[in-house]
Amino acid sequence: MSDIGGPDGPAGRKLRVSYLLPQFPVPTQTFAQSDIAALEEAGHEVVVHTVKPGRDDNSAREVDRPSLRGALRWPGLCWRMRSAGAHVAATVLANAARAPITAASALASLPRAMEIADAIERGRSDVVHLFWARHAALVLALLKARGSPALRSAFVGAYDLVADDFLVDLTFASAEVVFSHAEVNRPFLERKAHENCATHIVHRGIPLPGPAPQSERDPDLWITVSALVAAKNVEGVLHAFARARNLRPALKLQVFGDGPHRAALENLAERLGCSDAVRFAGHVDRQEIFAAMSRAGVFLLFSKKASERLPNVVKEALWAGCMVIVSETPGIEELLPQRGIGIIVDPDDEAAVASAVQEVLQMDDAALMERRERVRAHISEHFSADASMKRYAEIWRALLANRAARR
Repeated sequence: MSDIGGPDGPAGRKLRVSYLLPQFPVPTQTFAQSDIAALEEAGHEVVVHTVKPGRDDNSAREVDRPSLRGALRWPGLCWRMRSAGAHVAATVLANAARAPITAASALASLPRAMEIADAIERGRSDVVHLFWARHAALVLALLKARGSPALRSAFVGAYDLVADDFLVDLTFASAEVVFSHAEVNRPFLERKAHENCATHIVHRGIPLPGPAPQSERDPDLWITVSALVAAKNVEGVLHAFARARNLRPALKLQVFGDGPHRAALENLAERLGCSDAVRFAGHVDRQEIFAAMSRAGVFLLFSKKASERLPNVVKEALWAGCMVIVSETPGIEELLPQRGIGIIVDPDDEAAVASAVQEVLQMDDAALMERRERVRAHISEHFSADASMKRYAEIWRALLANRAARR
């Protein structure tokens, strides 16, 4: 690995990046896996550290997770890092009265955070990047208190924006650069960041696989992909599908995902008279979902979740060639800037939903083909994982170079 002033220069430097996550992998972090894969494809080295044990991902990737062997080192680490540890513990305790459960779990996580900080220092990482402003933020705070040389970076989005708790504040206080993934989040970043913390909006990208092996696209196949929980409003999708099926009886719907509302949703499909055309497929892997998207005509997502921001699954559906109808969530117009890319509706506005359904049912093959080509160009230009992580690396390199120049 070259130094900042080495022969490769700042622009071409390959970085050693430590990624901090609560657990890895989990289904909600497929985009984190995409980011890491894109960085590695570009030649950077990525080491993943988790605060919680998590589960093995059955791959060749080594993940630094808590272990009994590591825990045996905690007393020595707590002593060696006592000054930084006391500083971080004081910050946590100052918030114990208003957030006792979060503060207690943060204090319990502090020895593991010290273990991760020690591994990062020993590994001489160029960048330490926090993915989610949760308990792994303790690692950034420890590294700052110790004056460690790694550039401290964080991504803040989705749940962080809703939680807006002292762990989010600790993230901003500890980071040198904070990223988010939608312009609608910019005011939040600018309000939270201190004067020496850079903020950047970089749209989150997705991998852009080639077309899935498939038979001819079925315009009568509609799909949705969602956790089956109340906030995701899958019942709204079922109502819209039932109305569409009254206009085109050949339509069928596949529901990918699982959750506690599955039985209630199956009952709702029965009451709406469309259960024979609805298949609940459960949780399946990403490749199978993309293959289904590549066969389907229409993708629907009517989420009302407060933390929903430019959902990756919508980007995947667009790349796969589906016509999309999605709910009006914060920043969604950044992903769907015009109706020709995708249709945004208020899922509670029956007239708007009916109009969107009518519109997609009336589109002819030529119009759909032209739209697919235009949409794929839009996703390739603005929402590619390779492009978004290239931008991250450019920003990291520039900040490292600026820091070196000030020495």
